[in-house]
Amino acid sequence: CASDPCLTKPPHLAALPGRRSGRRQSRATFAMSDQLSYPDLVLDPSIRDWVLIPIFVIMFLMGILRNNVTKMMRSSEKTKRDTVQQNNLLMRARRLRANAGWVPAAAFAARKHHFCDKEKGLLMQKQDAPNPMAAMSDPNMMSKMMQGNMAMMVPQMLMMVIIPHFFSGFVLGKIPFPLTPSFKGMLQRGVNLSTLDTAYITSMSWYILAMFGMRGLYSIVLGAGSTTDDSALMQQQMGMAAGGGQPGQQPDYNKLYATEAENLQITEHKFHLSAAEEKLLRGGKADGVTARGKAKRA
Repeated sequence: CASDPCLTKPPHLAALPGRRSGRRQSRATFAMSDQLSYPDLVLDPSIRDWVLIPIFVIMFLMGILRNNVTKMMRSSEKTKRDTVQQNNLLMRARRLRANAGWVPAAAFAARKHHFCDKEKGLLMQKQDAPNPMAAMSDPNMMSKMMQGNMAMMVPQMLMMVIIPHFFSGFVLGKIPFPLTPSFKGMLQRGVNLSTLDTAYITSMSWYILAMFGMRGLYSIVLGAGSTTDDSALMQQQMGMAAGGGQPGQQPDYNKLYATEAENLQITEHKFHLSAAEEKLLRGGKADGVTARGKAKRA
């Protein structure tokens, strides 16, 4: 009966168990390949001395040069008296709102009335609306915008020529934590290797990361008023000025005053120094009692 061709299985049905075992083996090998990590690369120390450090030094010196050139291109202009008074008024209202807990209730109410009174409040007074076309028609403002564009674009163009020409194609280091393959295009510019681990950083990516990450170093070396912040310069060129207007346009103080008055009115006052002497004496006694109780228990 076993040799009867009617009872034997067809070839395609007889191969089914083999196919299932093959699928199991492929799944096992796929799981093992997921668990395996990429081999570590041994980087030459000369790359640190001749690629990593020079890129950092060049970018730092370029930022200092751009800051000095920008300061030299600026023209000394006198600030208008009305603008200074309006800005100081906003600063006083914000400081009162931030430090309301250190002012007694009566003093806070008096200051709040001084700022937010509907008839005589300083924040309720109408200010002159800014002219949106005044900045665009001013030739001095247009020249300032062109100088800002040159101060931002010319160093970037020089760096984008120098860095790829002298320092392209190097792997500089490895991030100490794993990343998904979606970060490969950001961290491995200039080195197109599918077998390279995503945690490795190339020279071009190091340049881009350092360009947007040296703000803290510039603020320490050059001070808080430095003009080396690329993101701030880009925002100014895109029209993201204070108050939502065009670059160089005077902000609308009516909206700023209305917003600050509303925030000051909804501020809840809680005096931090109420019965400070009693709290101090009560806290000292409580500490002494707890210390004696712990000593008796011990």
